[in-house]
Amino acid sequence: MMQTLRVFIISLAMLASAVLGVAQTAEPTPATLHAVPPAPAEDAKQQAEMAENIKQLQELKVQNDEILKQQQAALEALDEMQKEAEQLRIYSKRG
Repeated sequence: MMQTLRVFIISLAMLASAVLGVAQTAEPTPATLHAVPPAPAEDAKQQAEMAENIKQLQELKVQNDEILKQQQAALEALDEMQKEAEQLRIYSKRG
């Protein structure tokens, strides 16, 4: 009788451990959040800020495009100089 009770308790402990292990590894269900619509004054303010940010980004884009053009011109000039240097090396080896 004691041995049966011991087996029963051990089995119950193993079952409880297994259930707890499975419960810990299960992913929790995500909570649904209900968004509160912003107040109209805040919305107008955000739109004005957004428009200003867009304007600034467009100005930065124009500046970046100009810098990229200058860099491209500098790279082309360096490529020409490198080609001329290669030709000078070739001619100096011949003569």
